[in-house]
Amino acid sequence: MKRSILLLATMVVSAEGFTQSKLKGPRAKNATAVELAANSLPIRFYEAPSDLKGPDAKNLKIWEKSSANTKIVYVRKEKALKGPKAKNRKVWED
Repeated sequence: MKRSILLLATMVVSAEGFTQSKLKGPRAKNATAVELAANSLPIRFYEAPSDLKGPDAKNLKIWEKSSANTKIVYVRKEKALKGPKAKNRKVWED
C-alpha cells in the first residue's frame, strides 16, 4: 500500500514538473509576448531543397543525407483584433 501511494505521488509530481504550459485562464489571456513564446521552438529548414522526388525521397534516410546549411525562422502569432482596437491599430508598431 505504501509503495503504491509513493508511486502515485511520484507520478503526480513528475507530471506537474514536465507540463509544457502553466498559463491558464485570465493569466494566459493577459500574458505578454515573452511569456507566450517561452515554450515555443524556432522553425528550422534547409536552405537548398532536396533534388530527390518520388520514392527515392520517401525512402531516403536522414543519416544518408548530405550535410546542408539550415536556417532558423522565428514566427510570431497574431491575434485577430476586433472593434476599436482593429480600427486604431498602428501597423508600424507591430
